Amino acid sequence: MFFNDPVCEQGFQADDGLILFQPLLLEVEEILPVPASTGFWIHDSVCPSEQTFTPDQLEKLTTWFTAADKETARIPVILEDMLVIPLVTAQDDEVFLVVFDVDPAVLHKMAAEWLIELQEKIIQRFCRIRQIYTDPDTELYNRRALTVLLSTEPCQKTLFFIATVPATRTLAGGFQKTHQVNALLRTLIDEPLFSLGQGLFAAVRHINQRAACLDFSHRLITRLKREGLRKVHIGFSSLPQNDTPQEILHKCQLLLAEAERRGPYSLCDDAFLVRKEQHPFALPAPHIIRGLQKKWRGLDQFGLLLVSFAQEQEKEQEKTQSSRLPDLSTILPDTNSWYAINNKEQLILLPDQDVQQTSLQAKQLSQDIAKKYDVLAAIGFCQWPSVGTSKVDCIRSCRKAILHASFYEKGAVVAFDALSYNISGDLYFDEGDYKQAIREYKAGLQISPHDVNLLNSLGVALAEINRHREAESCFSQVLQTEPKNYMALINKGMSCRLLGKSAEAVACFEQGLGCNEHEQQASIEIYLQLGKLYCVEEKFTQAVCLLKEWKKKKGEPSEFIFFRLLGEAFMGAGEHHEAIKALQRSLQIYPQNAASQSMLGLLYVLEGQGAEVGLSLCDRAITTESGDARHLYRRAKALHHLGRRTEALDNVKAALKLQRNNEQTLLLRAILYEELGSLRRAQQGFQRIVSMKKSTEKRKKEALAGLARIEAQTHISSPSSSQS
Repeated sequence: MFFNDPVCEQGFQADDGLILFQPLLLEVEEILPVPASTGFWIHDSVCPSEQTFTPDQLEKLTTWFTAADKETARIPVILEDMLVIPLVTAQDDEVFLVVFDVDPAVLHKMAAEWLIELQEKIIQRFCRIRQIYTDPDTELYNRRALTVLLSTEPCQKTLFFIATVPATRTLAGGFQKTHQVNALLRTLIDEPLFSLGQGLFAAVRHINQRAACLDFSHRLITRLKREGLRKVHIGFSSLPQNDTPQEILHKCQLLLAEAERRGPYSLCDDAFLVRKEQHPFALPAPHIIRGLQKKWRGLDQFGLLLVSFAQEQEKEQEKTQSSRLPDLSTILPDTNSWYAINNKEQLILLPDQDVQQTSLQAKQLSQDIAKKYDVLAAIGFCQWPSVGTSKVDCIRSCRKAILHASFYEKGAVVAFDALSYNISGDLYFDEGDYKQAIREYKAGLQISPHDVNLLNSLGVALAEINRHREAESCFSQVLQTEPKNYMALINKGMSCRLLGKSAEAVACFEQGLGCNEHEQQASIEIYLQLGKLYCVEEKFTQAVCLLKEWKKKKGEPSEFIFFRLLGEAFMGAGEHHEAIKALQRSLQIYPQNAASQSMLGLLYVLEGQGAEVGLSLCDRAITTESGDARHLYRRAKALHHLGRRTEALDNVKAALKLQRNNEQTLLLRAILYEELGSLRRAQQGFQRIVSMKKSTEKRKKEALAGLARIEAQTHISSPSSSQS
């Protein structure tokens, strides 16, 4: 079962008119018998080639389409001086090829039969061209199509590279997982996807704000991580006006390489390459650093101040376009050294000052600047020597203090401290540089070892790079100080679940749900993780109540995994009709979801809603995820219900090869042996379940009942049953 599904021939796609309009329209020019202008019109959609049409033409097209019925909208039509050729698409979307700038008399001489033949010829040519620009394995657009799209006007878009590494050991397993990721990404990203090979995907999104791009990347990584991918990396870059497609692709490849360096689930954007000197913690020019080094050489201690006029400077530039800094030399003692970094920042060295003197002088300077120049300057300062900080690092420390000051009112004076490290760590965390964030949090803990916020932040960053044991230790330290700390409880629960400590994870989540902060900070992730644990422990009724609680509070979510879990919980609780509804909703969102397919297939068989359809769904799940024993077990259970015991036994054996000690599957095998007359094998199977340490009480009771039945049939005393 190497291939997931045979690759089917797809017809013209609606997105082809958006992405491939240049090569497609060139093909149309060769087919048309007369010179003409052409363009694609997509009803109720934003199409780049619509710029070709005049407002009058667009009004004619919209009026015609609104009045036309379905049949009329599928055949070529002449609208005064325009020929409109509908393109039948695979998604049944309304896409039209519009031919204009032709003599109307010539258009009206074209026979209806000839126009239909022209329509068929154009669609056939388009489908052939489309094959050049699609990847045959995933049926997504390929690198060639991405290059065509990037050669068009950027229009404030962002290119995302998404690299995925599945947690599989075989080539076939990796191939299947890539197909699953392909299907999942289609449900998470509205824009067309591109497959670049080796689990690398690309998308051009209509967003260009850095904050929105970072938020999208973090959410996408979380969802892919939840699906069991071993590594996920994202590199994104806004599309500049002057760069060639090759330059843009090369830039994203560099960003992806940096994301890989940062950890297993990381991201990187073009700020890493093109705005290094503008990073909030960037060092000043080398000549300024050399000047400072000469001044502080041989000093036992000193203070360093960074004065920032950024907010006032922006305000001033709006009024007068002036960029002149206040001359601080007139209000500074002669012993101090003053350096202008740029038109917004100045560094001041205070030789032989201790921390108290530095603090007093920083506050006095702020007052003097406000009094003499009538401006509010933010001042961040630090002291050397300090724990784990070199002299040059003091400059970065001042910048971190300035970032810290931005959380207060204008003109704040802030000393570099543990909280500054927390804020700088959060900045690196948001940028996807988790390793650097960890360094910042650890440095802050050297100053304040028991700081709850730093410990929580460090634990979250460690969890992002799969260091869950260290993360759990951080959260445990927080809970020793604050037993009801909401974030620590939830985060510890996440780490415990991934470490296989299910009981501890459930306890943490349940305590977190009882905290006062839960109502304001409740995340669907908590409900999904706890619901999953309840289902694993077969507490299905509790799982149903939990997921219903989320639905009641926040409404129906758009994530398929919510409905997949709800369906599993309903099925375990015996509410099969509700389970069917939930699983159908899950498959509407994500049709290739194998777990929903196999559960729904089993329920169709159990509820008599179509044995063939149910088994077909199970087969599709097994094909999609051949390495998951649960799908084989569900198919075996469906076959057992239909009385096809020999086939069911084959599926059970295949499932046990993948998961040899699964008690559900072992019990079903013993029952099948009993019904097929292999009583000795059935007896051994039941006995094995009774002797298993991790077997649940429910399974043990069923196994003991099976042993009793065999004893009654054979009149042979069973030692285990007699002891029981």
